[in-house]
Amino acid sequence: MTPQARKYLDWLLLMAINFMWATQAPVIKLIGDKLGPVAIAFVPMILSTLLFIPALWYEGRRLGRPFQWRWRDARHFAVAGVFGFFLVQLTYTLGAQRTLAANAAIITLSIPVLVAVAASIMLHERLNAVRVFGFVLALCGVLLTSVPDLRGASFGGRQYLVGNALFFVACAGSAFYNTYCKLLIEKKYTELEILVYTSVAASIASIPLFIFVEPLQPAVLMHLDRWAMAGILELAVVVYGISMLLFFAILKRLDVTQATLSNYVLPFFIGLLAVVVLKESITAMMLAGGLIVLLGTLIVTVYEGEILAWLGRRYNKPNASVP
Repeated sequence: MTPQARKYLDWLLLMAINFMWATQAPVIKLIGDKLGPVAIAFVPMILSTLLFIPALWYEGRRLGRPFQWRWRDARHFAVAGVFGFFLVQLTYTLGAQRTLAANAAIITLSIPVLVAVAASIMLHERLNAVRVFGFVLALCGVLLTSVPDLRGASFGGRQYLVGNALFFVACAGSAFYNTYCKLLIEKKYTELEILVYTSVAASIASIPLFIFVEPLQPAVLMHLDRWAMAGILELAVVVYGISMLLFFAILKRLDVTQATLSNYVLPFFIGLLAVVVLKESITAMMLAGGLIVLLGTLIVTVYEGEILAWLGRRYNKPNASVP
């Protein structure tokens, strides 16, 4: 496969990953009030951990890699799992209960920006002209897809202050998790190791919530209907499992800033899924915004090197190309 073809494949994979992440919203709506918010947030994550542990065991046996339980390894997974994965789930759940959905949708737009900041500090990634242009273009597109959220948002009321703050912490936790996982990839841990070990840390951290905050009765899980069970399984396998493995694989080739810019396509995919699953409507403005976001991510993911090289030749800056 040529390098250019690999870039196109990475872009398509990023679109597929974000589509998988977008399924979380309609699936949670389908589960409805059959489970409490803590259970919806953490039961699929725990199930995902249990499902992928055998895959990690098989990989370790095939590659001759023992379980990474020594403290020098485990501390990295504990940091990413607790201050990333667990913190995101907890503050997302608490924040969603205390703010408007429109507020949450707008605050979520901060994630790629927070990733860029975290990556510049932790990984010394640099923004360049192409990435800035891609960010601006994608942001313009996502704002078009989020017009209903902009109209329905309310940031002036004090009653939503705590919920807004919690949701922003969730976004910051997501940015930290993505960036720290890129760091773990550079330390040569495998995708399965990162997924399973950080999930184990997050699952252990969630246990007190099921004891003191929202006690979970096994009978409740046993009496869930088939749609709720299918939703939990989809979250466990697709959202928390396969999508993250693919995302970690892409981080081997792309900067985390490049990869996370694709998050701006999430509102577009969520809107499409709402049309198919929840029978909601879609507007021409939403379609136009989605196409603009796709263009912005394509520029940064596929054509960044060529554009920087062209700019370097045009302005006599040979060092402007991507290192």
